[in-house]
Amino acid sequence: MEYLIVSNNAFVKAKYQSLQFVEGDFYQVLIVARDRIHRGWRLVSHPLPASIRMMYSPIRSIILAKEPHSSATLLIEQSIDSYLRTMGQRQPDYRNLADYQTIDFELLQACIADLTTNIE
Repeated sequence: MEYLIVSNNAFVKAKYQSLQFVEGDFYQVLIVARDRIHRGWRLVSHPLPASIRMMYSPIRSIILAKEPHSSATLLIEQSIDSYLRTMGQRQPDYRNLADYQTIDFELLQACIADLTTNIE
């Protein structure tokens, strides 16, 4: 199966080749992932973080697979709405960018390791 990482994390860009690097923030990563889903990709990793605090991160990586999946469209659209509601008038927290990059990178690697284990 073909996988693609949609990310704005420089750590991810330095390590992975199957990547669509996004010059922008978390919201832009969601939009690019949504556009890919509309073209026949499906979500492998959830587009939103597990905690509200991580929603303030400007960094996000999402794994997609080249395989259509109808519920992925609804999930990504709901995730974009949730992000916009949560952020409201708040600005992303760029002061802690390096920490957010590290957390995002570690979560991405755990997801990839899980995919590799499940494939074998």
